Amino acid sequence: MNGYWFLFRRFSRALWFLPALFCASAVLVVILAYLSASLFPEGLEESAIPITVSADALRNILGIVASSMLAVAVFALSTLVNLLTSAAQTGSPRAVPLFSGNRAARTTISVFIGAFLFSIIGIIGLSSGIYTLGGRLILFIATVFVVFAVVWALIRWVREISVVGRVVEMTSRLEAATRQALDRLGRDGLYGCSAGERSPIGHEVAAGSVGFVQHFDPHALQDLAEDKGLVIHVRVRPGDYVDHTAIIAVVVGEADEAVLKAIRGDFIIGEERTFDSDPGFGFLVLADVARRALSPGVNDPSTANHVLTVQTRLLANWALDEKDEERKDPPYPRIRFMPVSPERLLDEAFRPISYEAASAAPDVQEALLRGLASLARISPDAFSNAAASLAEDFMARAASEGSHEPDIVALRKLAAGLTEGTERPRPSTSSG
Repeated sequence: MNGYWFLFRRFSRALWFLPALFCASAVLVVILAYLSASLFPEGLEESAIPITVSADALRNILGIVASSMLAVAVFALSTLVNLLTSAAQTGSPRAVPLFSGNRAARTTISVFIGAFLFSIIGIIGLSSGIYTLGGRLILFIATVFVVFAVVWALIRWVREISVVGRVVEMTSRLEAATRQALDRLGRDGLYGCSAGERSPIGHEVAAGSVGFVQHFDPHALQDLAEDKGLVIHVRVRPGDYVDHTAIIAVVVGEADEAVLKAIRGDFIIGEERTFDSDPGFGFLVLADVARRALSPGVNDPSTANHVLTVQTRLLANWALDEKDEERKDPPYPRIRFMPVSPERLLDEAFRPISYEAASAAPDVQEALLRGLASLARISPDAFSNAAASLAEDFMARAASEGSHEPDIVALRKLAAGLTEGTERPRPSTSSG
């Protein structure tokens, strides 16, 4: 995904983008209805067409659409704001963009606002008498399509408000966003680049600003490296915090200041992390949902168990992905990247939850160890050592919290089986 496409995706997800696009389309349709009147023969009689398209009848239809769509659009927007507020309170505020940027919600509201503007412009045109019989016929056909679009949008909106704000729906969208980021990362953890060196020597490119790396464009960097005969070592990954002096890339070869500036421009640094190319952020927000569920004010261990299952599924599917093994040559051979380790991803997914899970109900503690054991068994090379280390740290926390001794003994058995790699976790009836 190149940098321009990344920026366009962010721009197009804004809540106002699709409504503005639909409004422009509505104005364009009304104008075309006026201009296309020349397509009909001059002196066209109303008796020559099978339906009556009087200006008064059309004005009444558009008036009904305009008055109803204004109320529906305001209601839909207020409902969406309330649902997003509820989602932020029950899950995580950082997951709200997945709902506000959801295409279904934005398209539905856009249809309502676009239909309102279409009706207003149409009424103004009819009242001013600019439409001939042919223009009114085209405007009538367009109005019929708008009415059908409004009915479709209403049905879609009923479905949307029935799921927005539910924790399960939130985790489902977080899982989908994190899975897409893992796909971009690749099983080798290289974003399609070649494996890099730990301490390359060359021209250093500083970040020049404070924030989080949201995206880097390996395609543009590859084109630049091929054109200038360079090798570019990327020293940061999406999600890393940088400041003015942080080194984001090291260039091996002859590179002047203009080339270094162009390389810096292929990195997008913003105020907050994003889901697009940063799977660690997806794991972090999922962990936030679980930690909020384990807080005393919410006390919802089943949600925490569900999140642990989602985290385990994401990491297991990523570890078993064979697409990168089938690929012989990386797409960006001149771009070198230190691979994102499975241990780091496991730590980002499970360690934040382990803080609250250490003092949580036994079923949550067992779910955490069960997930670690599954990953260690599914992909021992990737997760075994990290899972055992995290389980040991978690057991120390759980013991220090003064949990019931029989529960600690049961957890130690699970942790021991994880370390030895022989004991399979017993089936659990807990939710998630």
